[in-house]
Amino acid sequence: MGVLRTVANFVFGMECLGCGTSSERLDPWLCPACAAELKRESLSPSFPNDDAFCLFPMRPLTRRLVHALKYRNIPGLASYLVRHSSAVKRGAVGQELSMLAQPLYFVPVPLHRARYRERGYNQAALLAAALATATGGRACRWLKRKTFVVSQTKLSKEERELNVAGAFVADFPHKMPARGSVVVVDDVFTTGATTSACLAAFGANFPLPLKVCTLIYDEPASAAADFAADCRADWDAFRRIRNY
Repeated sequence: MGVLRTVANFVFGMECLGCGTSSERLDPWLCPACAAELKRESLSPSFPNDDAFCLFPMRPLTRRLVHALKYRNIPGLASYLVRHSSAVKRGAVGQELSMLAQPLYFVPVPLHRARYRERGYNQAALLAAALATATGGRACRWLKRKTFVVSQTKLSKEERELNVAGAFVADFPHKMPARGSVVVVDDVFTTGATTSACLAAFGANFPLPLKVCTLIYDEPASAAADFAADCRADWDAFRRIRNY
């Protein structure tokens, strides 16, 4: 652990990803105060509908962390956030998942090839793998993306639905399991348009129960602010690459 902490401090400048202050007590991502705040936020999971679970609310801290996961090339944050969420340790989401038909098959929302080339990884796939590890389930890539869609954050609910309609298709293995539950995994739930399009790709006659689990629940009213933050994050990432 001492070696990992030393490496993390060297790579990230001993800077807390939550508040930006320098600290030698990172865990390795957050200072003690921000780690305590994240623990408090983990006690407030959201359930936007009967079939959706969201591990954290969108708050300044969680917003910074999900942006770091997506734009600062810190894939390790996916497992970190899942481990500190209510999906584990008999938390509220963990209890909901335990009541589903077992085993659990976590299916990430696929990332378009162009976006994957930019980022180098699919954060939803990392979250699905972390959830599978935490619950004893399996991560399964049973969906493919057909089309490239524009950013959802500034679109209305109706525009979001049109933006992702037909964007996903099923890519099932030759022999599908006869029991268990499928959980579609994404990073952010706002209106549910993306995950609903994924669920539709399974078809009306899919035999297993279908659920959704996302890292963050973002109320639609805050979408404009998130769009601006995403634009800033994209621009900052571009400048870092250009100056490398």
